[in-house]
Amino acid sequence: MLGKWSLVAAGAAVLASAAGFAMPVVVRVPVVKPHGSTDPVDAGLFSHWQHDEYPCFVCHPAIFPRARKGFTHDEMDEGKFCGACHNGQSAPPASGARASCRSTCHAK
Repeated sequence: MLGKWSLVAAGAAVLASAAGFAMPVVVRVPVVKPHGSTDPVDAGLFSHWQHDEYPCFVCHPAIFPRARKGFTHDEMDEGKFCGACHNGQSAPPASGARASCRSTCHAK
């Protein structure tokens, strides 16, 4: 017979796997203000697959809300959203000369 905590753990595992199937592989970040003429045309992309080394709770809801939300590079430079990790120390920067804009986040 399974104990109470074994049942709770089993239930949590089932919910986590079901949530994983509902999770989109790639999310297009909504544009919140018009891009400038020198900015990439396409909105940014986020790949859950490229970040799969981290469990969901690392980012949700601590850094990102559950609903898709747009944000700006200024906010990332302040350490919000992607900038919480992509600050040039924990991960490659999301902004600036060292960022690979069109080959990663703003890829078609």
